Amino acid sequence: MNACDVLKKEDAVHGTISPELLGETALALINATDELVVLAGGNGNIIALNNKFAARYETGDESLVGSCVYEVLTGDLAAKTRDVVLKVLRDGKTAKFEAKANGAWMEVKLYPIRDNQDNIGKVAIFMRDVTRERRYEEALRESEKKYRQIVNTASEGICVADEEFRITFVNVQAEKMFGYSEEEMLGKSLDDFIADEDLEDQSDKKQRRQEGLSDQYERRFRRKDGQSLWVNVSASPILNRKNRFAGCISLFTDITARKQMENELLNFRKLESVGILAGGIAHDFNNLLMSMLGYISLAKMYLPETESRARDKLGEAEKTIDRAKELTTQLLTFSKGGSPLKKTLHLQRIVREVSRISLSGSRIKCRYSIQENVWPVEADETQIRQVIHQLVRNAREAMPEHGGSVSISVRNRTLQAEPGTFVPTGDYVELSISDTGKGIAKEHLSQIFDPYFTTKDFGPQKGMGLGLAVCYSIIRKHGGQIEVESQAGEGATFHVYLPARRAETFREESEPVKAERGNETCHRVLIADDEQSILQTTTMLLTHLGHAATGVADGRQAIDLYRTSKESGVPFDVVILDLISPGGPDGVQILQELLRIDPDVSAILSSGYPNDPQIVNHKEYGFKGVLVKPYRIEDLNEALKKARK
Repeated sequence: MNACDVLKKEDAVHGTISPELLGETALALINATDELVVLAGGNGNIIALNNKFAARYETGDESLVGSCVYEVLTGDLAAKTRDVVLKVLRDGKTAKFEAKANGAWMEVKLYPIRDNQDNIGKVAIFMRDVTRERRYEEALRESEKKYRQIVNTASEGICVADEEFRITFVNVQAEKMFGYSEEEMLGKSLDDFIADEDLEDQSDKKQRRQEGLSDQYERRFRRKDGQSLWVNVSASPILNRKNRFAGCISLFTDITARKQMENELLNFRKLESVGILAGGIAHDFNNLLMSMLGYISLAKMYLPETESRARDKLGEAEKTIDRAKELTTQLLTFSKGGSPLKKTLHLQRIVREVSRISLSGSRIKCRYSIQENVWPVEADETQIRQVIHQLVRNAREAMPEHGGSVSISVRNRTLQAEPGTFVPTGDYVELSISDTGKGIAKEHLSQIFDPYFTTKDFGPQKGMGLGLAVCYSIIRKHGGQIEVESQAGEGATFHVYLPARRAETFREESEPVKAERGNETCHRVLIADDEQSILQTTTMLLTHLGHAATGVADGRQAIDLYRTSKESGVPFDVVILDLISPGGPDGVQILQELLRIDPDVSAILSSGYPNDPQIVNHKEYGFKGVLVKPYRIEDLNEALKKARK
């Protein structure tokens, strides 16, 4: 029992202990305590005090008994003691407070003392110096404040969990990463935020934490807004004094932008792989189509007019070859022949023309929202038309048979470069195509630009999985970006961004004037092509047209043959040269040699790459015409007439 208890129970023990003994006992007890004790009357006069109080406040040999306790104490301690003593005397209840005096913190407890008539006339005051405790608590608070400042200014997200993997702390950076506030995350399991695909692996990681092992790994989470969050996790166990598992701490580094960049690079690698394959396939495939188309053209001519059914079937075969030619054109987009041949143009006219053609024959309504004064772009018109056609056709196929609507907008945009994208800061023209169709499933969004990925049935009239991959390749080669946003059942929107050309006004190039038909005459024609089937087919077509044809498979042989015929006085009237020749000089190189022999040589360049710069700009290389494989007999006849003009 301490001194306070003795004083409080004075009445209870009065009958068994004499007042003298009680006083001696109380004095001994209050002197034995570590607290400063003083007994004060109603007016604050000191009736008794212990040695510790005297040692702290007495000066010299003069006793403090009889002095006013409010004058002995200083600062806030004196004022607060006066107020609380009066309250204890009035209410008869114990009180407690803390106050500061002379730089020291004192914890003060006050107890009412009752006399025999149960009147309260005295108050026992117990004081304890708690300065060291308060300084320790203050230092602890400062330490925690600094810790929080350090943790909250860290570039990594930090998460602390208890032994049951419930979150007990997250820093500000983690809140920003996940999109949740600290209050929303506290008490929850980290599993609640992990993407479903990574949950299975998380169980293994938790087991390793419980075994006291640390790890570093990549993990997918879900942000509050539903977006995917990729982080690099450095996780370590927290062990208690007994070296037992008590929780874990995880540091998160946001690598979402890096993952997006890796996905972009992966798409590039896929496209490059397809491009390598496409170049060879398209070349050989076009040669086969060329032979097929040539024989069909001749077969139609050999048929009498009465054989209409056979003629119709051959016509259908030609249409099938045309569809196959479209496929090779798509494949060629991935090869070097798909490099854009840019010119300055406006998108408004192209968008309206292509969309009308793509939606013709359907019940789909098309709405346009085209900004005034849209900036021009530097682009390959043929390829951009292909992109628009593909996106509008996709929108059409996503819509029900009874109709729907497509919304197309064209507007100016100034974009800032963002992490995870290849689009630099600058001015762009944004083309957006939206539909009201079935939309794209979430799990397919990341795959739709992959070559050969399709949700349609494969087939010439259905899907080959190249349409959107072609669009992606074309736009990337233009230095732009193509994006998609969609939810299943809510339609889809494709956004295409093409670099703008904010310059002076310009006039779009007009269509070249078609050549007039020439006189029907017999020409001596030299054909140079490494593919025997092409030589055979073209020779047959030329013979049918009434021309004399000579075919060679080697470019050097063609040069020698042309020189010999020139020297003999019976030169060739026209030369048809294949652009690509794996075993010798190509068409351009052959023509350079022929021009040295005969500056007036009439040459036609033949190729299966319609967008090749040498095909498009053939006149700059000295050619008078081009033939894009596979070509019909009518195309061949027209090219010959142009070459002889």
